[in-house]
Amino acid sequence: MNKYVKKGLKIIGWTLGGILGLLLLIIILIQIPYFQNLIKDKAVSYLEEKIKTPVEIKRIEIGFPKKVIVEGIYFESREGDTLLAGEKLKVDISLFKLLRNKVEINSIDLQGITTTIKRDKDSVFNFDYIIKAFASEEPKKEDSEPMQFSIKKINLDKIRVRFDDQISKNDLTAYLQHFDTKITKFDLEKMDFEVPKINLDGFKLMLKQGEIVEEVAQNTVEVADEAVRSPELNLKLGEINLANINIGFDNAGTRLNTGINLKKLLVEFNAIDLKKQYIDLKNFEIDGIKGGLTFGKLDKKIAVQTPDSLKATAPNWKVKLEATSLKNIAFRFDDENAVRAKKGIDYKHLNLDNVELQGEKLYYSADTISGNIQSFSMNDHSGVAIESFRTDFFYGTKRATLKKLYLKTPQTEIKDEINVTYDNIATIADNLGNLGIKASLKDSRVGFKDILLFVPTLENTNPFKTNPNAVMYINSEVYGKVSDITIPNLEISGIGTTVVAASGRITGLPDVEKTYFDLKIRELKTSSKDINTFVPEGTIPS
Repeated sequence: MNKYVKKGLKIIGWTLGGILGLLLLIIILIQIPYFQNLIKDKAVSYLEEKIKTPVEIKRIEIGFPKKVIVEGIYFESREGDTLLAGEKLKVDISLFKLLRNKVEINSIDLQGITTTIKRDKDSVFNFDYIIKAFASEEPKKEDSEPMQFSIKKINLDKIRVRFDDQISKNDLTAYLQHFDTKITKFDLEKMDFEVPKINLDGFKLMLKQGEIVEEVAQNTVEVADEAVRSPELNLKLGEINLANINIGFDNAGTRLNTGINLKKLLVEFNAIDLKKQYIDLKNFEIDGIKGGLTFGKLDKKIAVQTPDSLKATAPNWKVKLEATSLKNIAFRFDDENAVRAKKGIDYKHLNLDNVELQGEKLYYSADTISGNIQSFSMNDHSGVAIESFRTDFFYGTKRATLKKLYLKTPQTEIKDEINVTYDNIATIADNLGNLGIKASLKDSRVGFKDILLFVPTLENTNPFKTNPNAVMYINSEVYGKVSDITIPNLEISGIGTTVVAASGRITGLPDVEKTYFDLKIRELKTSSKDINTFVPEGTIPS
């Protein structure tokens, strides 16, 4: 019995040894250039026979157990265009795990890749024939386990993409100079992803869109609705670095044209929860943006129906930002459906430059906005120039405040504090008397030129008509409600020769007929010219 057992074990041992030896021989042979060329030629012949279009592969290198390098790739579409071409495709993949239905990619490196994707009016893509060529006719087993997929590192260099879609009327061209990222968690089954860092340097994109206005807009709304109702998506991001970005967009239907040149963008995340619509940013920096947005004249208004599900789950984003720095920003905005204003700032036709912002502890939600603006400056072609602005601000459902306020323009300097309280922001106009005010403007000045830039319709109204270059000096404190205001101090000068210094109380506003003034006037100086400026024309006999 032992004799037969020993012989059986020897046979099994020799068989296993032979299999392992054969496998080892194959692995060694595959790594020899001659045999790699044979594999490459066989692969090209197989692909050309299968898909019936020209295929080229210059070199294949297979290094067991993980490395696969393919160089000089070329796939031609049935129309004779370049479907896919590339200098190098390098993949670090666990080959043996493919036998266990697992695609575990440790790294993927693409260099010099060019692809052209087209979809015709019949909704057929130019690569559909390849999918059909490799499609299995056998029905999929219901109890078969899904393939597990994971990826850790991605590196892309010199990538060109062209997408021409006759259905959505999209014509897109894109060029990517460099992109790399490291993915520490990639779980498709649980939709759980963690990406600590993303780097992108050099990206050009141009998208031209045809005249399917309502369809595109409606699809956009429906996609947004689906995203809100989608299963849980856990996404953890770390740091995103973008540099040298050039994006252009032109839509024939909406007459929308925009372009942005971005020099540098840095975003650092603390947390992000797409399902709960919550973003917590550690830092947001931009250095160098030049862009524009133009709304061309529309032939008709765009009608879009909001899905009922989206109405039930309206966007309620909450965004926190610890620190932000925006520098060297210039942006132009034109709405050609709106008539250009002859004077003053025109919010439908802006041309901003030298925009800079430093801020911290910024927060945004549907009903609350707050933060600390450490510095802000900008210029507009209308003449508006903010040399310096800083404040701690808060806007909520019951109050709005500007603390540590400082605003400086060539004509104006305002400083100190403004606080406003209200029962309901939507009904302030109906209950103006209940509006609470606490304000302190210390040693401030307001230039009439600045007021006329924001409200040019006042230029024909006194005192602006007769004093367009006046600078009004204010030193004042007020508190209370509009219907009952206490004024500890009010000092005004700068309009003509008039000087006022007073204190007191005013009740009854906004109803002028019921208003009662109880004032202590310490100083009042004026002239007949100023009086005729302040009172309505014809009030005082000539």
